[in-house]
Amino acid sequence: MKCPKCKSENVSVDLVQVEGKTKKHGNGLGGHINNTARGLTAICTLGMSNLVWKKSKGNEKTKFKNKTVCICQNCGHTWNA
Repeated sequence: MKCPKCKSENVSVDLVQVEGKTKKHGNGLGGHINNTARGLTAICTLGMSNLVWKKSKGNEKTKFKNKTVCICQNCGHTWNA
């Protein structure tokens, strides 16, 4: 591969993260039932059960988009491959 600016062959190719998106999913029926049971148990034990039994939270999933970028080691010119 040659640099379009200086025509050098001293080029490195890298993957760069361009953007990321996070999607959040809810608890669902089982999570809501768990949180309700946790609340009722907390009332009966004056809140002591909350030290052990944690609240159900949703899930998060993150996706990243990658881009291939070429960098000339002689002149520093960058371009997309």
